[in-house]
Amino acid sequence: MAARTTGISDDWIIHPGETIADVLEDRGITQAELAARTDVTPAYVSSVISGKKDISSKFAAALEYALGVRKSFWLNLQANYEAEKLDRDEVKTITDEEKTAKTALAEIARHLRKQGYMPLHHRAEDTILSLRKALQISNIDNLKDLVPAGAFRMSTHASVDPHVLGAWLRLCQMAGDQRRIDTPFEPAKTGDLVADLKQTLCDPYCDLPEDLTALMGKYGIDFSVVRHFRGAPVHGYLTRKKDSIYQMVLTIRGAYADIFWFSLFHEIGHIVNGDVAKVQKFIDVVDGHTSEREQAADRFASEALVDPAGYERFLNESDFSIPAIQRFASSQQVMPYIVIGRLQKEKIVPYSMYSSYKVRYRWHDAFSVPSKGAPKRG
Repeated sequence: MAARTTGISDDWIIHPGETIADVLEDRGITQAELAARTDVTPAYVSSVISGKKDISSKFAAALEYALGVRKSFWLNLQANYEAEKLDRDEVKTITDEEKTAKTALAEIARHLRKQGYMPLHHRAEDTILSLRKALQISNIDNLKDLVPAGAFRMSTHASVDPHVLGAWLRLCQMAGDQRRIDTPFEPAKTGDLVADLKQTLCDPYCDLPEDLTALMGKYGIDFSVVRHFRGAPVHGYLTRKKDSIYQMVLTIRGAYADIFWFSLFHEIGHIVNGDVAKVQKFIDVVDGHTSEREQAADRFASEALVDPAGYERFLNESDFSIPAIQRFASSQQVMPYIVIGRLQKEKIVPYSMYSSYKVRYRWHDAFSVPSKGAPKRG
């Protein structure tokens, strides 16, 4: 989409009275004659033409009779004039708090410019006004108030900026406004969803963004990926849009594919476990406190990706060579990097081992694609 520049010069704001003056000149009609034909005083006509008075609905109706130009034309001229004046005067509404918030939102602004939602270059004041419009909020300082208490677990390690987190939440909400999903989520079909997701995970030819979005939509989940930003150390966002239809947003924070897929199954676990209330926004924060609810979602993700009994047998064999990992991954319908990531997480093998077999995602516009040079599916 093309971004609109907010700042407007007075020289570009034309009062509708000037249009009346042009019509009178073209037709050779005097102001006194127009006053008589519209049943107003000559002084009133002069005030409108000079921009001292606005075109009222009554005068617009009279102009339709007197000049043969529909009243809607005159009323639209007046409405556009008022809107342009508001745009011009908007800069006066910027608060000191918004100026402070703008600094925190610098990375968000760069992202929105790259996506075409904001002009590439303009004044600091115009950046604030453009952020208001792009994020659909009348005061960007209020972004800090958008995430209600209890909606996310505060990280004890990562720095959280409330303005950035609020802006990220707005991006998630706007992503959810772009699609309509009518198929409800049915817990009884969770096994089918897991099987389809694992098939996508293993498909070297899939279009990951499109295929995941389409697949999740079939099961009642509006899925998208929103870029992560410094100050918003989050893995995902989950909310219930309406009865049995959910919105799920993930980031690719850290970029590793095994983390992305575990996070996806973790969020599905929250849905299956009934953690998401209709009025609640649920945000998973990186390195947050581990609650019973989080442990249950982790357990669902682990067991959905890898059968617990099969994993126990694999561990008991104590063979963690690449051929053994590949055989076990194949038996679980997952890629080897899923097994490697779990072994590293559980400190069974060091993170330095098998790094060449790990897959990382990188950003491409609004979504991610495998990084060049990394093994795509192994």
